[in-house]
Amino acid sequence: MDGADYRPCMKAGEGMTDGEKKKYRDELLEKCMKYNHIDYDDDKDIIEDMLGAAEEILTDLIEGFDLYHLTFRQKILIYIFVKELYDHKEAYEKDRKGMTNAVSTMLLQEKYGGMK
Repeated sequence: MDGADYRPCMKAGEGMTDGEKKKYRDELLEKCMKYNHIDYDDDKDIIEDMLGAAEEILTDLIEGFDLYHLTFRQKILIYIFVKELYDHKEAYEKDRKGMTNAVSTMLLQEKYGGMK
């Protein structure tokens, strides 16, 4: 499925079997890893968590966001979001202020239910 398959009137994953959803998500994960130039599986579980965080944030920000029917722009936003988190994980360890701001933002989104 590509951005041309985007159907904003459908609910997330509607019309897809669990197997199709898993395949789609696995393909998205592989593309995120390719975009980040990660060709080993050591950090795959971390990338999966970052992909989940990207999905949650975009769901809060984009009305009708559906991970299983992404536009091309939404795919790029996910790749960039994951890349930013992955590439700067050491910076967050060194710069507690940057980490504090990022964590504060996520905590506020959790506390207040995002931007809904």
